[in-house]
Amino acid sequence: MKLTSLLKRPVIQSALISLGLFSANTAQAADAIADCVLREAPFSLQLPAYDVLTRPEARAIAEQYYPGLFETLPAWLLSEKMPSFATILTLEQLIARADPAKPRLAELDAELRALPVTEAVKTARCARFDAEPQYFSVDDAPVQVLVYQKINGYDHGRSVTAATEALTRMSKEMGYGVTVTANGGAFNAKNLSQFDVVVWNNVSGDTLTLSQRAAFEDYINNGGGFLGVHASGGDSIYFWDWYRDALLGVQFIGHPMDPQFQLAELTTHENSAHIAESLPDTWSIKDEWYSFAAEPDLEGVEYVITIDEDSYAPGDLAMGGVHPIAWKHCVNEGRAMYTAIGHREEMYDVPENITLIKDALKWTSGHGAKICAE
Repeated sequence: MKLTSLLKRPVIQSALISLGLFSANTAQAADAIADCVLREAPFSLQLPAYDVLTRPEARAIAEQYYPGLFETLPAWLLSEKMPSFATILTLEQLIARADPAKPRLAELDAELRALPVTEAVKTARCARFDAEPQYFSVDDAPVQVLVYQKINGYDHGRSVTAATEALTRMSKEMGYGVTVTANGGAFNAKNLSQFDVVVWNNVSGDTLTLSQRAAFEDYINNGGGFLGVHASGGDSIYFWDWYRDALLGVQFIGHPMDPQFQLAELTTHENSAHIAESLPDTWSIKDEWYSFAAEPDLEGVEYVITIDEDSYAPGDLAMGGVHPIAWKHCVNEGRAMYTAIGHREEMYDVPENITLIKDALKWTSGHGAKICAE
């Protein structure tokens, strides 16, 4: 066993501290993560707002330019504990919510960039990630599903639990093995190699270190599967271009709030994977409807479900023309599908949505029609 692993054991740390050979600071350093995103980045308007409001020196500068900035916004938006919505907004986006005019941004950005990025700052930025690799034992089912649900951004609460229960139930009904985790340490080559598909269950915010990202990219490019559910495509900013551009192919821009949940008509589309082929041509459900900056920019993308914007009130979030809700495509030899359905916990009991997810699981796990490696 490596020395660093031993030092992370509480019983070992306690014994060494009692002998004066170990300190709390040493323990903290042993747990520090060195490869998280934005660890070395200068303070700026483009950092997650969380990384400014939780650092007193940076927060003080922001409040000099925008007095009361962090007091005028709702507390749920500015939580300093994980998960925090402030991790999925840049400081500039946060300022725009409080003061749409956004005066003196350039001056603020310059002063922030002059701040030193100390080791304490780097450690704090990486604290929301998981360092230790995770290795799971799976059963002998012919297909293995990994449900991943770590949340650093917006927490959908009960809907995440409902989705977990539904995904577990559906996997077992299909004869698949299923493992659930909220630990990013699961993303290493050895562990991922056991799974046919990884389902991102309402994941929000950056949750993987750089090495974990690399392991997942290799997994997908070499024949793995990805199924993203609802919030896994619903962040207003991404700091991982590959995830946004290669897996999702879209940038979320918002959803209606007046009202937030609306009954809308969906259209089922024929596709080479036969996903949702048993569903009616049109069907209606009540949910929160995401809009995107543009249609998916992906080679070979096929729409599975689209929404009729005339059937609900998207307001200024209308995409015009085609408004996709679920789509699939190949990523080199890997398979990727995303569905925006699933904010309301009731969605995971809707028969049409259950059929959609089951079909998606079959194809993304490599057991449907027209597999990408063929």
